[in-house]
Amino acid sequence: MPAALTELEQRTSRWQKNSPLLVVPSWAASLAIHSLILLILISSLNRCDSGQTGGDEGELRSVGIYVKQSPNADQPEDADQEPQETLENQPTPLAQPQVTEVMDQKPPVDPQLPELNTKLLGAGPVQSPNLPNSPNSDPTSDLVMSPAAALAPPVMGSGKVNFFDAVDSGKRFVFVMDCSGSMAAPQGAPIRKARSELIASLSGLNHHQQFQIIFYNTTTRAMKHRGNDSEMPYASDINRTLARQFIQSVEPDGGTDHLPALKRALSFHPDVIFFLTDAKHPQLSSADLNEIRRLNAGKAKIHCIEFGEGFPVKEGNSLDKLARQNRGSYRYYNVRKFIIKR
Repeated sequence: MPAALTELEQRTSRWQKNSPLLVVPSWAASLAIHSLILLILISSLNRCDSGQTGGDEGELRSVGIYVKQSPNADQPEDADQEPQETLENQPTPLAQPQVTEVMDQKPPVDPQLPELNTKLLGAGPVQSPNLPNSPNSDPTSDLVMSPAAALAPPVMGSGKVNFFDAVDSGKRFVFVMDCSGSMAAPQGAPIRKARSELIASLSGLNHHQQFQIIFYNTTTRAMKHRGNDSEMPYASDINRTLARQFIQSVEPDGGTDHLPALKRALSFHPDVIFFLTDAKHPQLSSADLNEIRRLNAGKAKIHCIEFGEGFPVKEGNSLDKLARQNRGSYRYYNVRKFIIKR
């Protein structure tokens, strides 16, 4: 028995000498284990502070995704990575990139933020602006009327027309032009001036206005529209071209009879009549003036333009009476001033 124990002790002694791990003290092993645990904790804390993992990262990404919400469905797949890079590089979210992105995507108008919507969307929703004199206007409003609204055209078909400085507005115009033989003298100046002024007046009409031209001496001749001289064509480009051809085709000739031309002009029920003549004789009689006033019944304004030589005589002038009785104006022009000096 003692011999067996001695042999066992000898084997144990040899095994301890051949095993270096058993030589390490227990306090050294404990120190190594605790140091390893401490390094693991420090590494975990550093990763959490960097924002690469954990709940904070999820919250930051949710903010970025919320900003990029829009009705556009064709955004690229990697677009949601941009807010992550911005938030990683900067501690606080930037407002300017978000505003720019919203401007590009044009979100729906928010009625709670009128100023912001106006800045982002320009003119804003289409609506009639409150004019300063309107009953619903707000004197404290910051609304600025757009150039398009400030330069709005007048009511369709009611633009102003100028004929020998007689200016009037309406939808239906009749030009009554004397083409008697006296309009050819001196040197053809009266008829030439009348033609140029008439063509210029027609160019001022818009496409929603109507017109008719009546040349007269002892008979009347109106412009034909689609073969009919009892209609008032609209002032379209083609009709103004046809009117110029008609004006240039008429040559002065014959005597003068005012009343039939004026009665035919009233038959078109115009808003304005421009009446041009150079004939002092014959004058319109009182019966003629009364008949014209009765037929007109105050509906059309009649502006009278008289060509003559020398100074005008308004006393007893039937053209001046005709204009005053029908809410019009009277103008006199010395034809000598129309002569082209060579």
